[in-house]
Amino acid sequence: MRRVLPVLAVLVVVLLGTPLAASAHDVLESTSPAAGSTVPRMPERVSLTFSEAPLSIGTQVVVTGPAGAMQQGAPTIEGRVLTQAIAPSAPAGSYTVTYRVTSDDGHPVSGSFAFLASTGLDGSTAAPGTVLRPQADPADDSSSFPLAAVLLTIVGTLVLLAVGGFVALRSRASDQH
Repeated sequence: MRRVLPVLAVLVVVLLGTPLAASAHDVLESTSPAAGSTVPRMPERVSLTFSEAPLSIGTQVVVTGPAGAMQQGAPTIEGRVLTQAIAPSAPAGSYTVTYRVTSDDGHPVSGSFAFLASTGLDGSTAAPGTVLRPQADPADDSSSFPLAAVLLTIVGTLVLLAVGGFVALRSRASDQH
């Protein structure tokens, strides 16, 4: 019995600790401009704030508006904030920002958000009745939580506890004989 309990304790800690580390992907916390917002003037840059500092490897930000892609230069990362400059020729209108970063655990995190600029950096104004373009399916895996992993963890923990209980009872019964 004394030999079984430490082994069971280690197995429970490993089993319960593994899914927590595996599901620690970065999450997009906020954007500037805010998703779905209308801004009076096109910003010179867009910013995305994540729950953890993303890695610079594989970082991509595409800012698409009425005149096509309007990002300028490479995106920068300072702490948890990813920033992408916008070309000074960006006109007024509906914009979609699509991003892909590598979370601090090495997994890709991607998604998109949209906003409307009433006045462009080029001085143009949005036509009356311009509406925010509906976003395409963002395939945002930063906010999805793997239900299967949670269920497997629960089932695995219950199986481990059942096996441990069986071994402990059997060990106790053999010690008594």
